[in-house]
Amino acid sequence: MPSFFRTRSAGQTRTDSSKSGFTLIELMIVVAIIGVLSTLVTKMIQMAQARSFEANAKSDVSTISSALEAYMRDEGVYPAWKEKLGGEDLETFNCFPILFENLQGERPPEGRGGKNTPYSDMASDRIAVIDEDFDDEFKRVGRDDLFDPEVDKYYLDPWSEPYFYRENKSKRTKEDWMLKRRGFDLWSVGPDGVNDACFGHPEEDEEYDDIGNW
Repeated sequence: MPSFFRTRSAGQTRTDSSKSGFTLIELMIVVAIIGVLSTLVTKMIQMAQARSFEANAKSDVSTISSALEAYMRDEGVYPAWKEKLGGEDLETFNCFPILFENLQGERPPEGRGGKNTPYSDMASDRIAVIDEDFDDEFKRVGRDDLFDPEVDKYYLDPWSEPYFYRENKSKRTKEDWMLKRRGFDLWSVGPDGVNDACFGHPEEDEEYDDIGNW
């Protein structure tokens, strides 16, 4: 019988089936490997983003601190030197709106800026005001509010939380919660969003992820 009329034997059929099953197993292994690699890549991206955010927060603190020192040289005081802890508690006490107007506002009488304002260049897309119509959340500042010295403005850190600021140098009584008693405290609440630095330096057995000028 000519060769082109020959059919496969039973043994040959079983061998082909075995090859097909082995290929399916290989496919499942490849899918599993891809899943593991995808998870690892996602974690690596998250870690890189976290490092980037922390670096940006440190840069912000450094830049604003330098602007505060320039203001101090011009005016002889740091912004908010008259402000004292009143009805607020330590966790909510924040003089950043005063800092903002002194460093970036118009010169008097139009505004409250220093002699050489602006002392810093804060990105407009990270300047925020409190949205009183929506659970006091922060919203991006509008043009009218941006140039209105009566509107409290904040600068948001990479985690979209406001930077905190308080002046210590002028205070006769130096409190335990003051981090830099001869200057000012400026900080971000960090990745966890918890304002730990407001209470001062952590105890020996404690740590916090706040990023500041100390």
